[in-house]
Amino acid sequence: MSDELVLVGNFSHETNTFATTPTDRHDFQKRREYFGEEIPQKLRETNTAVGGAIDIAENEDIELVHTVASSATPGGIVLEDTYDFYCGQILEGVKEHRTDLDGVLLCLHGAMVPEGLDDGEGPLVVQIRDIVGDDVPIVVTLDLHGNITDQLVDKADALIAFESYPHVDMGETGRRGMRVLTETMHGKIDPTMHIERPPVLAMGPLQNTREGPMAEVMTKAREYEERDEIQKVNVFPGFHQADVPSMGFSIPVVADSDADAAKEVSRELAEYIWDRREDFIGDFPEPPEAIADARRLAADLDPDDGPIVMADVGDNPGGGGATDGTTVLREMLEQGLTNAGFAIIHDPEVVAECVDAGVGERITVTIGGKTDDLHGDPIENVEGYVKAITDGEFVNTGPMGTGSENHLGTAVHLKCGREDGVSVIVAENRLQPLDAEIWRHIGIQPEHLSVLVVKSTNHYRADYEPMASRVIPINSIGLVAMDPQKFNFSHVRRPQFPIDDMNTDAYPPWHQIVEKE
Repeated sequence: MSDELVLVGNFSHETNTFATTPTDRHDFQKRREYFGEEIPQKLRETNTAVGGAIDIAENEDIELVHTVASSATPGGIVLEDTYDFYCGQILEGVKEHRTDLDGVLLCLHGAMVPEGLDDGEGPLVVQIRDIVGDDVPIVVTLDLHGNITDQLVDKADALIAFESYPHVDMGETGRRGMRVLTETMHGKIDPTMHIERPPVLAMGPLQNTREGPMAEVMTKAREYEERDEIQKVNVFPGFHQADVPSMGFSIPVVADSDADAAKEVSRELAEYIWDRREDFIGDFPEPPEAIADARRLAADLDPDDGPIVMADVGDNPGGGGATDGTTVLREMLEQGLTNAGFAIIHDPEVVAECVDAGVGERITVTIGGKTDDLHGDPIENVEGYVKAITDGEFVNTGPMGTGSENHLGTAVHLKCGREDGVSVIVAENRLQPLDAEIWRHIGIQPEHLSVLVVKSTNHYRADYEPMASRVIPINSIGLVAMDPQKFNFSHVRRPQFPIDDMNTDAYPPWHQIVEKE
């Protein structure tokens, strides 16, 4: 048995505070809820932060205490009893092993908002710190979309964030987090952090780290990490669907024993982002224009060109969207797209009607638009053919979350309109269709479609971009609208670009205003 003991806890949720439906334990159970030794059985060799941590621990012969691994599809605030339950699983493990622990690794998100709080991660780390004291290092891995609080920076030894969006480096982030933790445990490094917050709110598609301004920001971050004293340069564009004080861009930098070095790099990169702020605002087509463009482009496609892949950004379940938005699907049907696919519509009523009708039967349904009035009206009198019904179980085979299980509940392939019309995946559960296996598990080969629409912002790029002839993000309405100016914020730090008028000629350097506060 190893002489070193590390406790691992995974509790992750990206909270959209504008969503009216809260998130409870049942929502976590529908996506991921594992306990104790079930965790390595399920997550070993997966592209997840916990999977990466397990890799390093097994290679270094470190014993892990697994507490909980829980994650829910993004949605409304996490109910207090749900938050307390999962935090309790981690805290009970810390208390039980506190005299033997050499380190704590937490795989969190960074944008969790529990009922009655502005921050879900900071208070958890505070409670753990109170139990283990200052001598046991705590390292926290985080999603790139975290809204990072001072409390989290102050109480953790190091924060280690994803570097890619789409998040194809979740496993590597877990490995890096565990390496930083073990080096701290062994006295090889003494982490210190500094955070800066440029007041810039980036549109969702322009947070893509594969191209554009975010790719350039990430390149600079990696260059800064070549300095001997710099351990990690974290870049968080933030999650602007959370109306909390910490929302927005943040740059927490981890240095080895050198607080001035961390501050210098954090400030320089934050000022670079501020100077590039206009580049994080773009112009994207709305549904009528986007579908018309796709229809025109599809007419010139050869069979081997690959589909035109489109993203229904405003209703992305990965950001808390209702997942039954209809504005894009309505245009697809009205404009008569053929050989097209749409994933997904969360509509348990239609699923039940299809199951009652049975595979091979024609059916007329009212689909979508049933959760709220933010994502489009229901589409009435949709004539469809029930082509397949599945249990909605599949495993990611693409580069993001590889090996992770997915649970759609009962899922239906409903062919809508004409016989060669639009194939719609209708499901009982909300799930971002970021992995193309969602199509294959129900009998659709996505590579052979002419037009393919997924409810996503950027994650779809990881698995779909290689097969696509063209990629088009759609500026659709909903709880995950790409433009931060469409949200009515009450609690965020102000001013913020572009929701406030910030005249660069008259406006003093942003960090002077932050420090004055």
